[in-house]
Formats: sequence, C-alpha cells, structure tokens
Amino acid sequence: MLHVALGKLPACGAQQVLPCEGGLRKDQVIISCKTSRPRDLIAVYRELSRRTDQPLHLGLTEAGMGMKGLVWSSAAMGVLLEEGIGDTIRISLTPRPGGDRREEVYAACELLQSLGLRAFAPSVTACPGCGRTTSSTFQELAERVQDYIREKMPEWKTRYDGVETLTLAVMGCIVNGPGESKAANIGISLPGTGEEPSCPIYIDGQHATTLRGSYDELARDFQRLVDDYVETRYARSS
Repeated sequence: MLHVALGKLPACGAQQVLPCEGGLRKDQVIISCKTSRPRDLIAVYRELSRRTDQPLHLGLTEAGMGMKGLVWSSAAMGVLLEEGIGDTIRISLTPRPGGDRREEVYAACELLQSLGLRAFAPSVTACPGCGRTTSSTFQELAERVQDYIREKMPEWKTRYDGVETLTLAVMGCIVNGPGESKAANIGISLPGTGEEPSCPIYIDGQHATTLRGSYDELARDFQRLVDDYVETRYARSS
C-alpha cells in the first residue's frame, strides 16, 4: 500500500484525483496531505473528498507536544471524521525525551472511540475535581484503573467478546459521583469533603456494595469487581 503525500491540491479542474501514474492499482493508493494547521487540514480534505473516492489518510503533521498536539489534532480530525471523511488516521505527537511512543496510538484510539466509530478498550469516566475533593485519591485510582485496563486488554480481547464496550466511572465525591457511577457498567464514588470514608459501588445502575479501607485496598477491591464483571457479563470467545 502506498501513501501519496500531496503538499497541496492540484490546481486542475478535474473531478477526480487519480494518483496511479506509477502503475499501481487504485486500491493500492492512499492519499495524505501534509499541513500543520487544523483549519487548513479541514479545508483540504473536504475538497479532496469532493474530487476523489480514493482512501484518505488524516493526520496533522508536526502537531506538537502533549496537550497542544492532542487538541489541535482532535479539533481537525474530529470534524472530518464526523463528516465521514477519512479512512486511516495518525495523531502525530512529539514525545518527551524517553517518552512512550504508544501515546500516539492511545490518542488515536480514544478519538475514534469518542466518536463511536470504533471501540478498542473499556472507557473510564473520571471527574476533574473541585472544591469538594480534598485529596488526590480519586485521581490516583482513576489512573491506576486506566493502566490496569491497558494491561489486561491483550488477555481480555482474546477471551471475551465485546469487552471493549465496558464503561467505568471513578468519581471524587457524592454530589456528581452516584449519577455518573450509575450511568457506567461499574462506578465508584469516593469521599470528597466531610464525608464518611466509604465508597459506594454501582453495577449496571444499581448500588451493589460499599468499599472501605486504604487506597491500596480500594484499588485492589475495585479491580477485583472489574475482573468479576468481565468474567460474568461477557461471553467467552469461541
């Protein structure tokens, strides 16, 4: 498969772009346009989608580091994907020194999953924190749960059909926590300010149990509940 990179659209008035002059079949060519500006990316690919039915590769070239690269890439590609434009994607991030290059893959998967185009792994909803959350426990638990899911998915996806649609919620207080927890397959609502040190657990919208203990105990018990849910709710792969 060949990616044909076009610096800009051809100025001709042809209705179709047919980049097959090298002898390749039409189904062996994917077109990719290089630009580092979201609005340019949107405009170019909208025009390309009108001129050709060749597969299109979306990607904001040299998008940058961290949050900037994520936001700019998602802002551009999210618009195009929602319009049905794009066949393959890459979120191009400049890694920190020694950083994990897999972050690009995780980001691309999250973008596709957020739009309902593909499902790759269980999603974790977590609150941003506010004046009602006086500790970082819910943040630490949310990160630990996310890492746990990534660790388990290679095994789960070979054993359980549909496990990538699982939803979890890790919430930081009793105000918004129960509602978000009930909306997920499994949710936990941690104490915020002035609450009893207990954490109600909701499974498929119903209060199932309440966890108590140290952070390590909460994390261990919640992960066990996730394991039990996966094993009992999802059919084993044939």
